[in-house]
Amino acid sequence: MRSGAWWAQRVAEDWPAAEVELRAGWRLAWSDGVTRRANSAVCLEPGAPIGAVEEFYRERGSAPCVQIWPGDGEADGRLALRGYGVQRAAQVMVRDLVERPPEPHRADVTVTSRPDDAWRALWGESGRSPEHVPALHRILDRAPAVGYGRDPSGAARGCAVLNGRWAGVYAMATRPADRGRGLAGAVLESLLEWAGAEGAEHAYLLVEQDNPVALRVYERAGFAVECAYGYRVGTAEPYGPTTRTG
Repeated sequence: MRSGAWWAQRVAEDWPAAEVELRAGWRLAWSDGVTRRANSAVCLEPGAPIGAVEEFYRERGSAPCVQIWPGDGEADGRLALRGYGVQRAAQVMVRDLVERPPEPHRADVTVTSRPDDAWRALWGESGRSPEHVPALHRILDRAPAVGYGRDPSGAARGCAVLNGRWAGVYAMATRPADRGRGLAGAVLESLLEWAGAEGAEHAYLLVEQDNPVALRVYERAGFAVECAYGYRVGTAEPYGPTTRTG
């Protein structure tokens, strides 16, 4: 099983932030406040001062946010004592593409190198505000290589980020009225088939633990849970001079 540090680095590469800074034992990322994973810190050294995280995010007008992966217990404990709350418990799910080849995809599901208007239109179905969409696409434009899959009706879509032998599945979305018809599964299999043809041997995805519909889709597709992760989030207000230590 891969370590939490390995997964933190993988996600950082595949969902790359606009700004990344190494400071006082932290990797600090910022992307216009769009998505937690591109606007959060990763602890690189035990005992790294929390004040460095707070300074970085408050310089940008945002609440400090820290990713918590397996192995981050020391930092997690210090953040909890400092009043950071837990948000968005999620998990990594993985699947080998070599041992279990993807099912043949529906011929009408296409995978392209760029997203079209119908693909972009589904951001609203995943709860994204229209003003966030440009920043989301800037993140994907920085990714190593991306295949965009879409059902021809425009009811379901997703993308796969190809990075060496791994493919990360991101931005899956289905219109509520069209859920339960197998469209997400068809898009997912098409993305995995594309990734396998491009040389990927393993696939992963990130899903929140309180999303049973998505979990069922991914389990049916052969994905299994590898590890859990989440975030610790502080307040946006500056701390007083007596509380800025790590």
